Amino acid sequence: MKFVFSTTIVLLASCAFAQSAKPEASKPEGQAWLKQLVGEWEIKFKIYLEPDQPPTVSPGTDTVRALGDHWIISESKTTMMGRPYNGILSLGYNAEKKRFGGTYIDSFGGTLWVYKGTLNEAADTLTLETEGPSMEDPEKTARYREVIQIKNANLRTFTSSIEGKDGKWTKIVSIEYRRKQE
Repeated sequence: MKFVFSTTIVLLASCAFAQSAKPEASKPEGQAWLKQLVGEWEIKFKIYLEPDQPPTVSPGTDTVRALGDHWIISESKTTMMGRPYNGILSLGYNAEKKRFGGTYIDSFGGTLWVYKGTLNEAADTLTLETEGPSMEDPEKTARYREVIQIKNANLRTFTSSIEGKDGKWTKIVSIEYRRKQE
């Protein structure tokens, strides 16, 4: 009986030590990275319609809010080709897989974009990969790469590129975000 009691105490102490040595599961690096996007932003939206032509530029806004501890929801409003354009981005971080994920929908198309993403070593750039309709043939799919880069607490950028048949990436959208000052 004394041996069982001593063994139980040792096991309980070991479990308590193991629990205290684990990093806090609800606050991994990825969630902290996402929180820096929260706020009100003014945007400069650029769309590249023709490869050798200057982009079409439109002002707009982006409102980003936290959804619990694991997600952010971003709603952007601007104009594109003279029409109102709204987009909603969800981004989250899976601590177990150490990977970002998300979705995007907009007022122009019926595509639900699904992202998988990784953060670079410097922790200033999130790269999201997805597939969607090809710009050359809507019956086919193409690979897209979306990059969010944090320049500082009040400035970030977004770049969307499509992979061509030759494997080269072509920029199709870029957005500059400046935090609204209160």
